[in-house]
Amino acid sequence: MRILLASVIVAAACLTLIRAAEPTSGWRGNRTGLWPEAKTPLEWSRIPHGATDGLRCRASRPAGDDATGAAVVEKGLIREWLVIGPFAVGDSEKDFDDDPLNGETSIEPSIGDKLAEQEWKPLMSLADDPMQFGTAEVPWLDVGKAVGFKINQLAYAHTYLFSPRGGPARVVVDHGEGLKAWLNGREVYRQPKRAMGLGYYTNLSKIELHHQVAKSPRFEIELKPGWNRLLLKLSCPRIAGHTDMRCHLRIMDPPSVPYKTKNIRWMTELPGRSTSTPILVGDRIFVAAEPDELLCLDKNSGKVLWSAATNYYEAMTAVQKAANPEFASRVDPLVAELRSAGVPPSGGASSPDNATGSAQAGTPTIRRTELRARIQKTLIEIDEARFNIPANDHFEAHFGIVGFTMPTPLSDGKHVFVWNGMGVAACFDLDGQRKWITRVNTDHIVYGSSPALADGVFVAFFGKLFGFDAETGKLKWTQHRINKNVAAVLAAKLAGQDVVVTQAGEIIRPSDGHLLFRPRGLTTGDQGWAPPVLLGDTMYSSRYGVTEINVFNFAGCSEETWQPQHVGQIGVPDEVHRKPDGGWIDRWTAGSPLVWEGLAYQIDIYGNIFVSALRHLKCNLRLQII
Repeated sequence: MRILLASVIVAAACLTLIRAAEPTSGWRGNRTGLWPEAKTPLEWSRIPHGATDGLRCRASRPAGDDATGAAVVEKGLIREWLVIGPFAVGDSEKDFDDDPLNGETSIEPSIGDKLAEQEWKPLMSLADDPMQFGTAEVPWLDVGKAVGFKINQLAYAHTYLFSPRGGPARVVVDHGEGLKAWLNGREVYRQPKRAMGLGYYTNLSKIELHHQVAKSPRFEIELKPGWNRLLLKLSCPRIAGHTDMRCHLRIMDPPSVPYKTKNIRWMTELPGRSTSTPILVGDRIFVAAEPDELLCLDKNSGKVLWSAATNYYEAMTAVQKAANPEFASRVDPLVAELRSAGVPPSGGASSPDNATGSAQAGTPTIRRTELRARIQKTLIEIDEARFNIPANDHFEAHFGIVGFTMPTPLSDGKHVFVWNGMGVAACFDLDGQRKWITRVNTDHIVYGSSPALADGVFVAFFGKLFGFDAETGKLKWTQHRINKNVAAVLAAKLAGQDVVVTQAGEIIRPSDGHLLFRPRGLTTGDQGWAPPVLLGDTMYSSRYGVTEINVFNFAGCSEETWQPQHVGQIGVPDEVHRKPDGGWIDRWTAGSPLVWEGLAYQIDIYGNIFVSALRHLKCNLRLQII
C-alpha cells in the first residue's frame, strides 16, 4: 500500500523549476498543463513494510498455513466475519464480562459450528465503495442487524487474519455500545460503554471547523507471522429505543512502521493538514496548512523558513484592535503561544530513506487544536458578529472536509499572494514580510477557489468574483454575475489581451471586472470542478466531469463583448455513465483535460482515464487505470 501523509510535503529527488515562456504564477504555470522541460521522475513512493503489508482475512477456519484465496484487507477494513448470538443478559453493562461461550479466549470457529445452542454464521461488513461518491456513512460491522436486536444482549464476531511477516499494528475503532477484543486469546481492548470519535464521515467537517479534539478509541496489537484469531464481543444498549450494536474497525500500521522510499529527497511535517498545491518560486516552496497558515520552505532541504497566518483576526487593522483592549489582553497571548507551537522546533526536515514513522513525530497537534479552540471561543466572546465563521449546515457537513486551504498560493516572482477559504487575501514578500491583508465579508462560506494574478489585479472568488489591486490590496471591483466557481480562476492572455478565466469558461477583463464572454447553456447547478485549458487562443473547457469538452477559438475577439468561434463539443457516449445494472454514474473530475497531439486526456474520480480524439469531436477510447 502506498501512503503519503496528508500533512507532509514530499519532494522528488530530481525536482527542478520549470521555465515557461513567462514567469510561473502558481500551480498552473503557463496555463497549458504542459511541461516539456520537466525532468521530474515518473516514479516515487513511500511504502510501509509492517505487519499489515499483504494482510488478508477469511471468516472460516483455515486448513493450513496457505493464505491463497483469502480476501485482501483493503483500507484496513476487515470485511469477512463469523457472528454468533444473541445472548441475553440481565444488564449489558454490568454483565459485560459474562462468558456465554464458556471459553471465549480459545474458540476457533468455522461456518456452521454450533456453540451454546447457537450457530456461527458468515457476515460480510460494508466496504468503502469507490462507486458510491459522497456517502456520509462509514462502513459499519453491524452485528445487531445480523443476529437480531434486543436490549441487554451480547453477540460475537470472529475473523482470521493472515500477516506474512507479523509485527505490531494499531486498531482504531468506533463502537455503538460495549466492545471487547481478543487477539489469539489475549484481551487487547475492553470498554463496556459506547465510544465514538467519528461516527460519520461528515463529522470530519464539524470537528475541524470547531477545533475539536475527537479521537476514536485505539489499541495496539502484535500480529504473529501467519494466521491470527481476532474475536470481538459487542453489547446492546440497556435503554429501549437505542438499537446500536455495531462497530467500525480499521487495522493499520503504527507510527513506528519502517518505510522504503524511492525518489523522495526530504519530508517536512506541516503544522496542519493541507489541500493546497505547493508552488515553487526560485529556491523556495510555498504551501498553505489548515486552517489559515502560509508556509515558506527551502526547496533543497525542506527547512521551514517562515510561516504567517491569514485569518479574520490578522485582517483587523491596528485601529480596530486598539478600540477594544481585550484583544491585546486576552487574544494576543494565545496567538503568541500558538505561533510558538506552529513550526517544528528544529525547523528542518527528515531524510525518508528507510525512515521510521512520520517525519516530525513530535508535532503537538492536540495542543495546537486546543489553542485554536480557545482563540476562537475568546474572539466570539469579544465580537461574535466579526468572528463567528458563517458556515451553513451544508458547509459544516461537507465543505469543511475540503478545508480552507484548497486555494493555492501564487507569485509574481517577488511576492507571494494567498487566498484563504474564509475570504481573506494577503500579500507577502518572499522573506515573509506582509505587504497587505484584506477580508471579504460574506453571508456564508463557499468552496474555495485558487486565485489568479493578471494585469496587476489579484482576482479571487468567494460567492462573487473580486478584483484587488495587487500593489495595495484595495478592492477595485466586484463582479456579481460570476456567482458560481468551484475550481481555480486562471490568468491568461487571449486575443492579445490580459484576461481571467473562470471554471465555467467565462472571460473577465481584470482591469475593471467586465464580463467579456460567457458560454451558452450554463445552469445554476453544479457543472464541474476543473478549470479550462488554454493553448494559444483556444480554450478547452470541460463540463459535468468528463461528460463533455467545449472548444472555443478566441482569435480576433475585441470590443466589449466577445464572440469566439465555438469549434465544437467532445462528448462521451451515454453507456460510459452506466453501471452493469444500468444505474447512472456521475463521472466527475477535479482535473483539467490534458490536450496533446490531437488528443484530450481526462481522469474521473473513480480512476478511469478517457481519451478523446479532437479531430472527431467525440470520445473514441476508454482505458482503466490499475
